[in-house]
Amino acid sequence: MSEQVQDVPAHQKHKHGLDILDFFCQGWRPHALILLTLLLCALPGFVALQPLDRDESRFVQATTQMFETGDFIRISFQDEPRNKKPIGIHWLQAATAGPLDGANTRTIQAFRIPSLLGAGLAALCVFQIGALLYNRRSGLIAGVAMACGLLLSTEAGIAKTDAALAGFTALAYLGLAKLRQRPEAKATWAPWALWLGLGMAALIKGPIGPLLVILSGLMLVLWERDLGWVRRALHWPSMLLAAAIVLPWYIAIWQATNGQFFFDAVGQDLAPKLSGQSENKSVPPGAHLLLSPIIFWPGSILIPLALWAAWRDRKDDRVRYLLAWLVPGWLMFEAAPAKLAHYTLPVHGAVLLLGAVGLLNGGWQKAWLRWTSIVILGFGTLIMAALPLILAADVAAGAQMMALQASIAIGVAGLAALGLVIARSRFAAAGLIGAAMMASLAIKGVFVPSIPQLDLSQTVSSTLEKEGLHPRLSPGQPGPLIGAGYQEPSLIFLTRSDSALSSVAAAAAAAKPGVGIVVNADPQFETPLIAALEEKGYRVEWRGAPIAGLNYSKGDEVTLKIGKVIPKPADTQANGPQR
Repeated sequence: MSEQVQDVPAHQKHKHGLDILDFFCQGWRPHALILLTLLLCALPGFVALQPLDRDESRFVQATTQMFETGDFIRISFQDEPRNKKPIGIHWLQAATAGPLDGANTRTIQAFRIPSLLGAGLAALCVFQIGALLYNRRSGLIAGVAMACGLLLSTEAGIAKTDAALAGFTALAYLGLAKLRQRPEAKATWAPWALWLGLGMAALIKGPIGPLLVILSGLMLVLWERDLGWVRRALHWPSMLLAAAIVLPWYIAIWQATNGQFFFDAVGQDLAPKLSGQSENKSVPPGAHLLLSPIIFWPGSILIPLALWAAWRDRKDDRVRYLLAWLVPGWLMFEAAPAKLAHYTLPVHGAVLLLGAVGLLNGGWQKAWLRWTSIVILGFGTLIMAALPLILAADVAAGAQMMALQASIAIGVAGLAALGLVIARSRFAAAGLIGAAMMASLAIKGVFVPSIPQLDLSQTVSSTLEKEGLHPRLSPGQPGPLIGAGYQEPSLIFLTRSDSALSSVAAAAAAAKPGVGIVVNADPQFETPLIAALEEKGYRVEWRGAPIAGLNYSKGDEVTLKIGKVIPKPADTQANGPQR
């Protein structure tokens, strides 16, 4: 193996001629640099973005209802069982949201903390695997590329399963890497890391994480014909830990739902994705590969180097390990008809580590490889710079100027980084990290949060509070919000769990004097709802101006009207004043 970078006392740094990379490889510095990079790239979205539809708001609403009901076994969205993913992310969110902001919190950042921690765990484990297999230089390059990559830094600011899954899956791969080391060294922590990672991954997203590790293990066994590491992995105390993590809830949810959770999770969530009949359209194989220059950006510069290193050193047992981490999982995700950009995140670390190895082993000295990497980086930079303009074209004409400013900022930072890369400057890595930070700040921290059309649910919630109609925040809590034509989970999360927004019939059934109403101004929603309320003896007192915005989950422009349900005048005269 390559020699590890050793810690060097401060007074000897110049004597040893350490360059910038070596300086950051010492002691605690790589961990600090990786976490700082992640924070600077993730925090703009983590802090500034409103609750996102639909997945994030569904997750946090389900967690909120656990606080309200005291049931931390079953997962529900309003009255509907949410039998899709296991309980793990909800327990992690409850562990951060409850102590930080109380059981009634609607502060979305409190629910996002597990994702941020999971992303940090993923990036640090990538560094540790690189240091274990090669040296701290390789690990640091890959870890920083992981931390500032567009996909991980974005998922770190969204309260759902993917960043946490990536973190615990990477922890399992770290344990597996240590178990395979030769000569066999005592690694008392390795099986614990493997099985803790597998147990938590299974509790967060079911079979996906364990399946990736199992496929990697099978590939290694078939490739190397060596079962030594398998015997070391079968460490019963750590296997009992994994069982203790997973089995209690799996048994409890079977009993609580009479097994329905598992039938729904497989039949209504997993099977449709595998058959191409899910809510996400079927996409041909190769889509993840085509997206890689963007989702890895700016770490996409390492992709050609990764391919070169994988082929050149394919007989190296360390490269075999990284290929076993990467290839089965990537092929599985490409083969599945349903594809979302974040699916491949658990195997990104293998690509970046291979790229770091290629970079440090002379790949950058080859002109064709260097320019291929630069072209891929340039393509990703072009897409990132154009992204605000693309979003503005789909959202509102008024956002064009701000989109142009964001695009210019990203473009300037990206071109500066490209220039440093082309010039082979020692500050090229800093330029790439800076470009990633600028893109994150410009898009997730400033541009998207500043567009009111995209913040429709928050605008509605604020207007309800201003008008004294908010079902949770207004004095006296006037009652469940009712409405039709706009039922996004973010509005339910921001208002109240019993909000009746799913249909005209549900809204009319929950209507009573004094409650707030939010209705889509489209006659197909407004007309039947008003008629249904009139049949019950109510009318609507409209408040404020209609709110125009974009229901981006559906891609529809909508106009919402807010009002208060009151008795019809005839009913008031007949029955006397109603309070």
